Amino acid sequence: MNSRENILSRIAANKPDLLELPKVNPDVFIDGKNIIDEFTKKVEIAGGNLFEVVSNEDLISQVITMFPEAKINFSTLKGTESFNTLSVDANKAPQDFEDLDILILESNLGVAENGAVWLPDNNMPMRVLPFIAKHLVIALKKEAIVTFMHQGYQKLASEGTDFGVFISGPSKTADIEQSLVIGAHGALSLSVFLM
Repeated sequence: MNSRENILSRIAANKPDLLELPKVNPDVFIDGKNIIDEFTKKVEIAGGNLFEVVSNEDLISQVITMFPEAKINFSTLKGTESFNTLSVDANKAPQDFEDLDILILESNLGVAENGAVWLPDNNMPMRVLPFIAKHLVIALKKEAIVTFMHQGYQKLASEGTDFGVFISGPSKTADIEQSLVIGAHGALSLSVFLM
C-alpha cells in the first residue's frame, strides 16, 4: 500500500457517522409581517433596488430608462430578444462578456428574511455572467417569494438543481481599509423586478 492509499484508508476508517439535518418547523418563526414588504426592505438593506412591473416589456422599458448609457445587454426573458446586443451562442469564453453592461435573468425563488434571490443553473446561459455584468437585473414573480431560508431550501430540494447561487444585493466588500466598496468583485448594482 502506498502512502496515498494508506492516508485515504485511515480517513475512511475514522470517518464520523453522518448526522441527519435537523427538522425545523418554519411556522414557529412566523410573525405576521407582510412578505412582500419584508422582501423589499431586505433587498434595499442589502444595497439592491426593487421595482414592480406587470410585463417583460415594462421591465425592459424601465431598465433602458435606468441605464441609458448601456450598450452591451443580454436578457434571458421571453419576448425580450430585441434588447440583446450580443449573442451568447456566438461567445463561448467568459472574456467575451467582460464589457457586459446589463444582464437580465429570471429567478424562481426569493427569500424575504434576507432579500436573496436564487439563480439556478438552467436560468443562466453561462455561470459566470451574474458576476461579471455591470448591472444585474432579476425578474421574480411575487408568488415565488418565501418567508424563510428553511422554506427556500425545502423548495430547492424538491427541484433537484445541481448548481445555483443565492444573490443578495450588488457585489460589496468592507475589508479594504474598513470602507464599504460596491462592485469590488461583481455587479455594481442589483435590481429586482417583481412581476
